Amino acid sequence: MSAEQLVNKLKEAGVIGVRGETYFELHGLTTLVLDTSIVGNVIQEWLKCFMDAHGITYRIKENTQEFPDFLMDADNDKTGLLEVKCFKKSPNFDVANFKAYSRSLLDSPYRLDADYLIIEYGELEQGICIKNIWLKKVWEICSASERSPLKIQWKDSVPYNIRPATWYSKKSKYPAFSSRYEFVQALKKVLDTSAISGGLQKGWFDKVAKKYKEQTGMDL
Repeated sequence: MSAEQLVNKLKEAGVIGVRGETYFELHGLTTLVLDTSIVGNVIQEWLKCFMDAHGITYRIKENTQEFPDFLMDADNDKTGLLEVKCFKKSPNFDVANFKAYSRSLLDSPYRLDADYLIIEYGELEQGICIKNIWLKKVWEICSASERSPLKIQWKDSVPYNIRPATWYSKKSKYPAFSSRYEFVQALKKVLDTSAISGGLQKGWFDKVAKKYKEQTGMDL
Protein backbone atom coordinates (compact mmCIF):
# COMPACT_ATOMS: atom_id res chain seq x y z
CA MET A 1 0.00 0.00 0.00
CA SER A 2 1.26 3.49 -0.85
CA ALA A 3 1.62 6.33 1.64
CA GLU A 4 -1.33 8.05 -0.04
CA GLN A 5 -3.52 4.98 0.52
CA LEU A 6 -2.40 4.88 4.16
CA VAL A 7 -3.47 8.49 4.69
CA ASN A 8 -6.80 7.82 3.00
CA LYS A 9 -7.29 4.83 5.30
CA LEU A 10 -6.51 6.99 8.35
CA LYS A 11 -9.08 9.56 7.27
CA GLU A 12 -11.67 6.92 6.42
CA ALA A 13 -11.18 5.45 9.89
CA GLY A 14 -12.10 8.83 11.37
CA VAL A 15 -8.77 9.48 13.09
CA ILE A 16 -9.09 13.26 12.71
CA GLY A 17 -10.94 14.63 15.72
CA VAL A 18 -10.25 11.59 17.89
CA ARG A 19 -8.62 12.04 21.31
CA GLY A 20 -5.88 9.82 22.67
CA GLU A 21 -4.14 9.17 25.97
CA THR A 22 -0.77 7.64 26.83
CA TYR A 23 -0.36 5.19 29.71
CA PHE A 24 2.73 3.54 31.17
CA GLU A 25 2.60 0.25 33.05
CA LEU A 26 5.34 -1.07 35.32
CA HIS A 27 5.25 -3.62 38.11
CA GLY A 28 1.49 -3.81 38.10
CA LEU A 29 1.01 -0.04 38.28
CA THR A 30 -0.41 2.01 35.42
CA THR A 31 -0.12 5.78 35.16
CA LEU A 32 -1.46 8.37 32.73
CA VAL A 33 1.45 10.15 31.01
CA LEU A 34 0.79 13.88 30.66
CA ASP A 35 4.18 14.78 29.16
CA THR A 36 3.45 15.65 25.50
CA SER A 37 7.15 15.69 24.53
CA ILE A 38 6.86 11.97 23.73
CA VAL A 39 3.74 12.30 21.56
CA GLY A 40 5.62 12.01 18.26
CA ASN A 41 7.22 8.70 19.23
CA VAL A 42 3.95 7.38 20.66
CA ILE A 43 2.00 8.24 17.49
CA GLN A 44 4.66 6.53 15.38
CA GLU A 45 4.30 3.38 17.48
CA TRP A 46 0.51 3.63 17.16
CA LEU A 47 0.83 3.86 13.38
CA LYS A 48 2.50 0.45 13.38
CA CYS A 49 -0.51 -0.98 15.22
CA PHE A 50 -2.88 0.76 12.81
CA MET A 51 -1.12 -0.66 9.77
CA ASP A 52 -0.98 -4.14 11.32
CA ALA A 53 -4.69 -3.98 12.14
CA HIS A 54 -5.57 -2.96 8.57
CA GLY A 55 -3.26 -5.40 6.80
CA ILE A 56 -0.96 -2.65 5.50
CA THR A 57 2.50 -3.94 4.62
CA TYR A 58 5.49 -1.92 5.79
CA ARG A 59 9.11 -2.40 6.76
CA ILE A 60 11.42 -0.70 9.25
CA LYS A 61 15.18 -0.43 8.89
CA GLU A 62 17.36 -2.34 11.35
CA ASN A 63 18.77 0.98 12.54
CA THR A 64 15.55 2.70 13.56
CA GLN A 65 17.37 6.04 13.79
CA GLU A 66 18.00 6.06 10.03
CA PHE A 67 15.77 7.82 7.51
CA PRO A 68 12.96 7.02 6.81
CA ASP A 69 10.63 5.90 9.59
CA PHE A 70 8.82 3.42 7.33
CA LEU A 71 9.49 1.66 4.03
CA MET A 72 6.14 1.14 2.30
CA ASP A 73 7.58 -0.77 -0.68
CA ALA A 74 7.93 -4.47 0.05
CA ASP A 75 11.04 -4.95 -2.08
CA ASN A 76 12.66 -1.61 -2.90
CA ASP A 77 14.54 0.56 -0.40
CA LYS A 78 14.59 3.53 -2.77
CA THR A 79 10.83 3.97 -3.21
CA GLY A 80 7.92 4.16 -0.81
CA LEU A 81 9.89 6.12 1.78
CA LEU A 82 7.67 7.49 4.56
CA GLU A 83 8.80 9.89 7.29
CA VAL A 84 6.45 10.83 10.15
CA LYS A 85 6.39 14.29 11.76
CA CYS A 86 4.09 15.60 14.49
CA PHE A 87 3.46 19.07 15.87
CA LYS A 88 1.04 21.16 17.91
CA LYS A 89 0.04 24.82 17.33
CA SER A 90 2.63 25.49 14.60
CA PRO A 91 5.22 23.38 12.73
CA ASN A 92 8.45 23.46 14.73
CA PHE A 93 9.95 20.06 13.98
CA ASP A 94 13.28 19.53 12.24
CA VAL A 95 12.86 18.40 8.64
CA ALA A 96 16.49 17.25 8.59
CA ASN A 97 19.99 18.30 9.59
CA PHE A 98 21.14 20.65 6.83
CA LYS A 99 24.66 19.32 6.32
CA ALA A 100 23.77 15.65 6.70
CA TYR A 101 20.83 16.01 4.31
CA SER A 102 22.88 17.89 1.71
CA ARG A 103 25.61 15.26 1.91
CA SER A 104 23.12 12.39 1.65
CA LEU A 105 21.73 13.74 -1.63
CA LEU A 106 25.09 13.13 -3.30
CA ASP A 107 24.55 9.37 -2.91
CA SER A 108 20.81 9.05 -2.35
CA PRO A 109 18.94 11.84 -4.15
CA TYR A 110 15.96 9.47 -4.50
CA ARG A 111 15.10 10.51 -0.93
CA LEU A 112 13.86 13.79 -2.42
CA ASP A 113 10.74 11.86 -3.41
CA ALA A 114 10.04 10.58 0.11
CA ASP A 115 6.59 11.21 1.55
CA TYR A 116 6.12 13.08 4.82
CA LEU A 117 3.11 12.10 6.91
CA ILE A 118 2.50 15.14 9.09
CA ILE A 119 0.11 15.00 12.01
CA GLU A 120 -1.12 18.06 13.89
CA TYR A 121 -2.46 17.48 17.38
CA GLY A 122 -3.99 19.62 20.07
CA GLU A 123 -3.21 19.31 23.75
CA LEU A 124 -6.09 18.47 26.10
CA GLU A 125 -6.20 18.52 29.89
CA GLN A 126 -5.62 14.78 29.73
CA GLY A 127 -4.22 13.54 26.43
CA ILE A 128 -4.29 14.90 22.89
CA CYS A 129 -6.69 15.32 19.97
CA ILE A 130 -5.71 14.72 16.33
CA LYS A 131 -6.51 17.94 14.44
CA ASN A 132 -5.22 17.35 10.93
CA ILE A 133 -3.20 15.05 8.68
CA TRP A 134 -1.17 15.91 5.58
CA LEU A 135 0.92 13.92 3.12
CA LYS A 136 3.60 16.12 1.55
CA LYS A 137 6.89 16.00 -0.31
CA VAL A 138 9.88 17.72 1.28
CA TRP A 139 9.69 20.76 -1.02
CA GLU A 140 6.01 21.19 -0.16
CA ILE A 141 6.83 21.77 3.52
CA CYS A 142 9.92 23.96 3.06
CA SER A 143 10.34 27.58 2.01
CA ALA A 144 12.65 30.57 1.94
CA SER A 145 12.92 32.84 4.98
CA GLU A 146 13.84 36.40 5.85
CA ARG A 147 17.45 35.35 6.43
CA SER A 148 18.17 32.89 3.63
CA PRO A 149 16.87 31.07 0.52
CA LEU A 150 15.85 28.18 2.78
CA LYS A 151 14.25 28.34 6.22
CA ILE A 152 16.92 27.04 8.57
CA GLN A 153 17.88 26.98 12.22
CA TRP A 154 21.30 28.65 12.47
CA LYS A 155 23.98 28.07 15.10
CA ASP A 156 26.96 30.45 15.22
CA SER A 157 26.15 31.59 11.66
CA VAL A 158 26.28 27.99 10.41
CA PRO A 159 23.16 26.32 8.94
CA TYR A 160 22.10 23.56 11.33
CA ASN A 161 18.59 22.16 10.84
CA ILE A 162 16.08 22.62 8.01
CA ARG A 163 12.85 23.95 9.47
CA PRO A 164 9.35 23.69 7.95
CA ALA A 165 7.26 26.44 6.43
CA THR A 166 3.66 27.07 7.44
CA TRP A 167 2.60 25.32 4.25
CA TYR A 168 -1.11 25.34 5.04
CA SER A 169 -1.37 29.11 5.54
CA LYS A 170 -2.47 31.27 2.60
CA LYS A 171 -1.16 34.35 4.43
CA SER A 172 2.42 33.13 4.78
CA LYS A 173 5.03 35.65 3.58
CA TYR A 174 7.19 32.78 2.36
CA PRO A 175 5.08 30.05 0.70
CA ALA A 176 6.36 26.51 0.29
CA PHE A 177 8.44 25.67 -2.77
CA SER A 178 6.51 24.61 -5.84
CA SER A 179 8.90 21.93 -7.11
CA ARG A 180 11.72 19.56 -6.23
CA TYR A 181 14.06 21.60 -8.44
CA GLU A 182 13.25 24.82 -6.58
CA PHE A 183 13.97 23.15 -3.24
CA VAL A 184 17.35 21.76 -4.39
CA GLN A 185 18.27 25.17 -5.80
CA ALA A 186 17.59 26.69 -2.38
CA LEU A 187 19.87 24.10 -0.76
CA LYS A 188 22.58 25.00 -3.27
CA LYS A 189 22.27 28.73 -2.57
CA VAL A 190 22.74 28.16 1.15
CA LEU A 191 25.71 25.88 0.51
CA ASP A 192 27.27 28.50 -1.76
CA THR A 193 27.06 31.23 0.87
CA SER A 194 27.78 29.42 4.15
CA ALA A 195 30.79 28.02 5.93
CA ILE A 196 30.24 24.29 5.46
CA SER A 197 33.36 22.14 5.74
CA GLY A 198 34.21 19.05 3.75
CA GLY A 199 34.10 20.51 0.25
CA LEU A 200 30.37 19.95 -0.15
CA GLN A 201 29.89 23.04 -2.28
CA LYS A 202 32.06 22.14 -5.28
CA GLY A 203 29.83 20.89 -8.07
CA TRP A 204 27.21 19.79 -5.54
CA PHE A 205 24.11 20.64 -7.59
CA ASP A 206 25.41 19.01 -10.80
CA LYS A 207 26.37 15.85 -8.91
CA VAL A 208 22.96 15.59 -7.27
CA ALA A 209 21.13 16.23 -10.56
CA LYS A 210 23.19 13.60 -12.40
CA LYS A 211 22.76 10.97 -9.67
CA TYR A 212 19.02 11.66 -9.43
CA LYS A 213 18.67 11.10 -13.18
CA GLU A 214 20.58 7.80 -12.89
CA GLN A 215 18.46 6.57 -9.99
CA THR A 216 15.00 7.66 -11.13
CA GLY A 217 15.24 8.29 -14.87
CA MET A 218 13.84 11.80 -14.31
CA ASP A 219 15.28 15.29 -14.25
CA LEU A 220 15.29 17.30 -11.06
